Amino acid sequence: MRKLWLAPALVLSLGFSSAKAFAAEQHDGDIQPWKAVDGQVIVNGEWFEADFGDFAGGLYKTKNPGFDADTDKGAFAVGNWLWFSGLNSLQYWNGSAWLNTVPNGEYIELTDALGNNTVFSADGVQNPNGVIDAFDSAGDLHSHLEMSIRNASNALGGSVGAYWITLQLFETLPESTSPVAAASTPFHILFNRGLAHVDFELAVAAASAAPVPLPGAVWLFVPALTGLLGFGRRKPAA
Repeated sequence: MRKLWLAPALVLSLGFSSAKAFAAEQHDGDIQPWKAVDGQVIVNGEWFEADFGDFAGGLYKTKNPGFDADTDKGAFAVGNWLWFSGLNSLQYWNGSAWLNTVPNGEYIELTDALGNNTVFSADGVQNPNGVIDAFDSAGDLHSHLEMSIRNASNALGGSVGAYWITLQLFETLPESTSPVAAASTPFHILFNRGLAHVDFELAVAAASAAPVPLPGAVWLFVPALTGLLGFGRRKPAA
């Protein structure tokens, strides 16, 4: 396994840019993890909404929801890293049903703090694990990943509908891929791509009422990550 390498400048930038005056403020709609007494990562919900039509991201990109640690409930270890792990294949809402196929080869791409891409497609997840940020001197972080939708020609774009991905979070020591405790339970992000709000909420209601597809032995997944993770080296910025 190749060792994850992080440029010194990036180490300093991860997680230490949050304004401490706002550390206790939680942002509505964000994914808000905290650390339980037993070390497990806990998340503030099971379903989160995103919109590829939001103002900042344009039609095919978004940085919301963000990741906003809730230190009032349980701070993380200073300098440790928060990771996400992608589970399951991409699912698509066609206006009446959730499907495990997409109309035009669409896939959703998440770019992590190191510039690595995780891809959710109808075939599964490629490079499923990514770094969200490092925890600051208060065991806190507030970060956003760039998320985009692309079509079969690898260009920004996607058919009108809703898209569903599943993640879980885990904590590691700095520059490590080994979890220090149990990962969060899986949670879901539902993306709106061009639907009217009322139609998107129908898709959300249908997803939350449906049996959630989870891979076998999901609770054993994270402890086995050490032997599965592989990352290319990134050169330091000039």
